[in-house]
Amino acid sequence: MVSNITPEQEFSDPNYFYTEEESERYNNSSGMRNTQEQLTKIALDLSTSISSIKTIDILDVGCGTGFSLEYLIFLGYLNLKGIDPSKEMVKIAKNKKLKVKLGGFKDLSKITEKYDLIISISALQWILSNKQDIEIKNIIKKVGKEFKRLLKKPGFAIIQFYPEKPDIFKTIISSFNRCELKASAYIYNSDSLKKRKFFIILEN
Repeated sequence: MVSNITPEQEFSDPNYFYTEEESERYNNSSGMRNTQEQLTKIALDLSTSISSIKTIDILDVGCGTGFSLEYLIFLGYLNLKGIDPSKEMVKIAKNKKLKVKLGGFKDLSKITEKYDLIISISALQWILSNKQDIEIKNIIKKVGKEFKRLLKKPGFAIIQFYPEKPDIFKTIISSFNRCELKASAYIYNSDSLKKRKFFIILEN
């Protein structure tokens, strides 16, 4: 019998799932790389008013082994940094000479630099899985407060993630709006239940 439980639902900490072996498997997956690049391209398209400038400062939250950062380098972006809570994923990214540090959404308060663009691809669900609505609202309030602090004006944050259920998406949007950020939603491939991707656009 095939289980529908996701890694985010099964493991409370990505370090428990992303072992050295799993991190290497992820990094060697052309499918994972292609998906991350596609989602990163969409994130750039959703922030074209600033993403057309290659010298902007970009932070990748949940950078993993660096697929998005590598893609951004390929496109000519110059000022890139990433953080990820998985020690093994960060180790691989550092071996690629990418500017990454250990950390995640819960560690944003430790960052002092400001950014024109913050992207986060396939990461937010790690801190929201198995949470009740009130917990999700409190988590997003903290994340939103830090994004507000970290973003320049004008600045954007584009977050792609996998909500456990659609109504959580609405809860997250309304919670970000309460953080003095203009939050809006974008669903890529909205007509396909299997292929649709959820994005949050935050403007400072």
